[in-house]
Amino acid sequence: MKKHVNTAIKIVLLFCAIAGLSAMALAQQGRTRDPLAFLKRAITEANAPALTADEETQLTTLITNFRQAQPRGPNQELQDARKAYNNAILAGDLAMAQTQAGIISDLMAAQSRSSLTARAKFDTDALATLKNGGQLDALTQKLGNQRVLMLIGSLAGHPFGGGRVEGGGFPPGGGFGPGFEFAGRESHRQ
Repeated sequence: MKKHVNTAIKIVLLFCAIAGLSAMALAQQGRTRDPLAFLKRAITEANAPALTADEETQLTTLITNFRQAQPRGPNQELQDARKAYNNAILAGDLAMAQTQAGIISDLMAAQSRSSLTARAKFDTDALATLKNGGQLDALTQKLGNQRVLMLIGSLAGHPFGGGRVEGGGFPPGGGFGPGFEFAGRESHRQ
């Protein structure tokens, strides 16, 4: 009898734990993350003026517009060109494979150009907002140019710490590239 009571208590405790975890997960889903939280913290640490409500609205609108303008899903033209390239290789048709390679590289260049142009617009608009609000100079003084650009990039959805490296390129596979120095090092200041 005592064994059955212990088993029943354990089962009830297990159900309570599951219910509690489920409730916490549902509560977290209802929260909206402040897309400017990381920037606000950096501004505070740099002893810069806090963002005004208008600046927050401007930056949030920039973030929303940038993210909504990004292409969703795979590029069908590029997928078709890759499939044609693979089929040409499998068929042993070098001329067709070379033609498809040219098409693939042109499509990739167009995608890259479009992405870089949109990113440049976002970055310059966000930096202009911070400059007008008096935060940019303090952030640059505290973080350096490279890390300010990484911070702005994080607003656009790019991971902070991954992305641009010294020289303006992108490391293979993202993340930190060779020669990239992180916070606390003088080499990241420009």
